[in-house]
Order: sequence, then structure tokens, then C-alpha cells
Amino acid sequence: MKLSIDLKTTLSQTLTPQQIQYLKLLQMPVLQFEQEIRQEIESNPMLEEVSDIEDTYDEPTITEQDEIDYEDYSLTFESPVAEPSLDGDYDTDADFSEKNVILDDHDPFEYYEAIWQDESEVTRKGAEDSDEYEDYEPFQVKTQTSLIEDLFQQLRVYNLTEEELILGSHILGNIDDDGYLRRELQEIVDETNSFIANHNFEVQKREFERQNSKPIDYYKDNPARMYALGDDAALLLKKVIEENPEIGKNVPQMELYRKFANKKDNGIKEKILKHTNLEQAERILKLIQSLDPPGVGSRSVQECLLSQIENLQYPSEAQKNAIMILRDGYDAFAKKHYHILQKQFNLTEDELKQAFDVIKRLNPKPGGGDNIVEMNTVIPDFIVTKDDSGELIIIVNDANMPQIRLSSAYDRLRKEIKSQKVNKETREWIRAKYEDAKFLIQAIRQRKATMLKVMTAIAHHQREFFDYGVKALKPLIYKDVAEATGLDISTVCRIVNGKYVQTRFGTFELKFFFSESLPNDEGEEVSTTVIKEEIKKIIEEEPKDKPYSDDKISDILKERGYNVARRTVAKYREQMKIPVARLRKEL
Repeated sequence: MKLSIDLKTTLSQTLTPQQIQYLKLLQMPVLQFEQEIRQEIESNPMLEEVSDIEDTYDEPTITEQDEIDYEDYSLTFESPVAEPSLDGDYDTDADFSEKNVILDDHDPFEYYEAIWQDESEVTRKGAEDSDEYEDYEPFQVKTQTSLIEDLFQQLRVYNLTEEELILGSHILGNIDDDGYLRRELQEIVDETNSFIANHNFEVQKREFERQNSKPIDYYKDNPARMYALGDDAALLLKKVIEENPEIGKNVPQMELYRKFANKKDNGIKEKILKHTNLEQAERILKLIQSLDPPGVGSRSVQECLLSQIENLQYPSEAQKNAIMILRDGYDAFAKKHYHILQKQFNLTEDELKQAFDVIKRLNPKPGGGDNIVEMNTVIPDFIVTKDDSGELIIIVNDANMPQIRLSSAYDRLRKEIKSQKVNKETREWIRAKYEDAKFLIQAIRQRKATMLKVMTAIAHHQREFFDYGVKALKPLIYKDVAEATGLDISTVCRIVNGKYVQTRFGTFELKFFFSESLPNDEGEEVSTTVIKEEIKKIIEEEPKDKPYSDDKISDILKERGYNVARRTVAKYREQMKIPVARLRKEL
């Protein structure tokens, strides 16, 4: 094989750390972005928050050489704000020249004392003079028990052994958020027995250590005592064999054991627990299902509904029929085969309807409401309104965003660096923090301008939506917005994902405005979102006793001018999580 050396020129593109950080900032929703800025304020001493926007004009100026150039990046566009650069090449300030660097043993962070010494003295003095803390009382937080804790407290009321309580706690610990037990009961029994075995081992270990904690002189007269089975050990052995008879088969009937066979157990301080079995677990699980709320710990929807209705003390005729249907005709009930149920249980249509009304009042997710302590609130990233002339006004929702600037302590620090000997490590650290702060300020401006540009393109394309609502939506894809703004499609995706806009018709995710198109009878392109809304409206208006099939819905859409096939109707219906006609049928 011949060896050779070749010279080849290649061109590649790599993202700088600043570019990667900017992309992360661009993708964040408003609340996460606000938290990110506050974290930066806490971690970077070169940043400070200002109370009024007017105060930002007093911040140290950033020269044109310090501006970040976005022209080398795909997010570039002209905007009235200062265009930051992401290439990370900042001009070196004169204060950081190598000729001023003096290596010494000073603490690289000792400048903190110089910067905030006056502020700390004022704060400390104010705290000493204030009487505010003399009358301070800690805020009392009301304790709230979870569903599992509440169920365990209810379980303790019953006359259960310690082993059964341990088994019950293990069953409760395996219950999911919606109140169902999806783990095999035998696995829980094995886990409980392992816990009991470890407990018994610890008891025996402590008893052994206690009985052998005798003075050394005790064994001098007769060293064999060190290996003898003491009174406590014999009593412990007796206790273990009584609780677990299978162990006694392998234990010889020693004279010492027989000596204490009839002696009372006064020496063992802790109890040896028995192992549990599947029969006990079934009984404890049945007891848990009868607690409040009933049905918790069920292994299926059928068992959950039966547990709730079987707890009724004096069931009515409709409730008895409901129990029969759930116990013996659940498959037909789940598939809504009403004629099969009527024939199987010899029920009239009115009796079957009354039984179904009873079942509808049951809770299929008995534990679902306990873990949801509060509803998620959507904070819009944009607000779109109209002025008096009907023109759209697009606002980036940054009212709660902290206004930041370069810290005024920076100028003071620069002056002190000139007159004092500061080591190279400190100078480099200060410079890095300054560059990070400068980049963040400019990245915030660029993020706002980029987001505003994308939202403006969306609003321009969907102009009629903001006048007439969902029915006026037009087909729109990411490529259309990318071409209108001059941005890359990936950049548009980052801005759209997870962002919301508040309109007079409600708050919508930006993804809502993007959809494919289907032609109508007139040849116009119609958004698939509009067709989905039509399908949803048809289903809402259908007769409940005879719901429309997908073919029927397709025919109705064609009558309204939308040429949609049956398979397309089924596809959109499944995307909206609407069941088939048979499962939508009601008596």
C-alpha cells in the first residue's frame, strides 16, 4: 500500500457557546425566560436589576466594538434594536492589558469587599436599628395530608395486627395517582415479607449484642460461656420457632431450649413478626377499597366501580341491576351493547337506563383529584389587540421581565483595578463576567425582536382569524413564515414551540395557527383545523341515541362544501380523541 500526504480544504460550520445559549433563550417560554434572567442576576455580579425603565439610560455604555454581530448567523434581520453578536470576539478593554497584570497571592474574589463594603455596613446598621424583627412571628403553615396518608390513618382504626398494618402500608404505597393498584399483589406480599425478614434480623442482632455486652471478667472463670446459648438467646430462639414453625424443623431439641420451652418471654423487648400471605393481602386490599374514597386500590375499572356500589347499605332496585351489569355483563356494558344486556338480565329499556344512570354517578378515578392541587395557568408570550382604527397591535408580554443593566459597581471596580495590584486570575474572572453580562443584555433585545417578527408574520397571514375567529383560519406551514421573515425554519420552530398568544377569542398555542390544507368544492384551500371544528360541531349536534357514523359525517361535510373522505374523518376524529359512533350512543 502506497502512503501519501494530501492537502484538502473543507468548510464547516460550528456554533459558538454564545450561539448555543442564544438558541436556548429563544426557545424558552416567558415564565422560564424570566426565571433564567433572575438566575443570571444572582450568579453574575456585573448585572443588576433596575426598578424603573428610565434608569436603564444611566447604565454604562456599550461601545460599537462591543456589539455582537448576528450577520454570521441565520437569525439575522434588521430591527430598530441594537443587534448583538454571538461570535464571542470582544475587543479587549485597556484595563485588561497584560502590562497591568501582576501575579500575587491575593484572593481573586477579594474585590467583593471593596465593592459592597459600604452597602453591607448600611444594611447591617439598618437591621440593628430596626424594631421590625422584635415582633416577628413565624408564619404558620397549615399541614395537609395526602390521600395515601389519609387512607393509612383510616386503616389504623381497624383491629389489625402489626403485620397486617405493614402489609397495608406497602399496598397503599403502590397505588398510582389515579387510585389504581397496577402492581401484582404477590409481588407486594414478597416485598412485605422481605421487610419483615429484615426487621426480624435486626431484632435478633440487637438481642444478641445485648446479651453479649457483659464485662470481660464474666468469661475469665469459664471461657466456654462465650460460646454458650444464654437465657435471652434461648427465649429469642423459642419466639422465632413459635412464630415460624417451619424453622423449627431444622433446630435440634437442645436441653437448654427445652428448659425454657414453658418459660414466659420477659426478656425480649422487640416483637418478632410473622410472614404474610396472599390471602391476607386480598383481605387487606378489600378493606382498603371500602375506605373513603371508595374504590381506591382497585386493579381494574370494573373492580373500582363494583367496590363503590357494593358499599351501599340499602341498594335500590336500580343499584342492584347496576351491580349485576358490572359483575356479570361488564364486557357488553363497556362496548355499549344495550340489546345484549337487556336480553341477558331481562331488563326493560327504562330499567337499563336507570341502572346506567347509577353507574354514571360513580367515579372511575377515585384518586385522580387528590394529587392535582392546582390547575396549570398559561401565561401568554404575546398579546394581540386592536386599536381604534382596527389595526392589530402585537405586544411581547415582558411586563414582569426584570429590567437589567451593567452594574454601576463595574465602573468603580475598573478604577480600583488601575490603582491596585490585582492578580491575573481576578482580572480574567472579571472580564468573563462582564462579557457574559454584556451578551445577555444584547441577547434579550435580539430575542424580543425575533419573536416579534415571527408573530407579526403569523398575524399578517391569519389576519381574518383575529376578526372572525377559528372559522376564518387559513392553511399555514412553518416554511411560509420562514420565507416571510427571512429566518431559518428551525428558528421558527423554536419560537413557536411552547409559546402562547392571547386574543379576544381566547388564548391559543402558536402551533394552533399552523395546519395543512384541503380543497373545498370551490377549489379554495381550507385549513384542516376548520374541518376538525366542523367535525366536532357535527358530533355535538348529533342525536345521542343514534350517533352518526364516519360515513354519515363525511356526507354532511360534503353537503357543507368540504370534500372529506371517510378515512380522513376517522383520522381527525381520533386526533381529537372522540370515540366511534357505537361508544357515543346513549339511552
